[in-house]
Amino acid sequence: MGLVLWIDSNTFATGLLEKVFKKKALPFYTIPTAQDFVYLVEDLRPEVIVLDTKTAVEVLEAFKGQYESIKHLPFILIDHNNELPFIENVKGQINRPFDPFQVPQILNQILKAN
Repeated sequence: MGLVLWIDSNTFATGLLEKVFKKKALPFYTIPTAQDFVYLVEDLRPEVIVLDTKTAVEVLEAFKGQYESIKHLPFILIDHNNELPFIENVKGQINRPFDPFQVPQILNQILKAN
């Protein structure tokens, strides 16, 4: 699996996920906001963006403004939100609560199925 860019304001959960991915030697990068992140996408070139919908909605207009330049990338959404129907390349969804130790396997399954 290539780099996973995880966007989620829940820093406790993402901190644990970082440890899980690091232990499995899988590339993982996390940021706590969906505002002003597109430069990271250009620099890091992730295979997939995992986006917490609540985090995106907190800065919805800023996210929408950046989305056009990254809409070609696959997205996996954390939980469903009706305010994000414009995201075109959604490959799957993860619902909370989830087991952080199972997330790498879940992401692999979603990406392989698409």
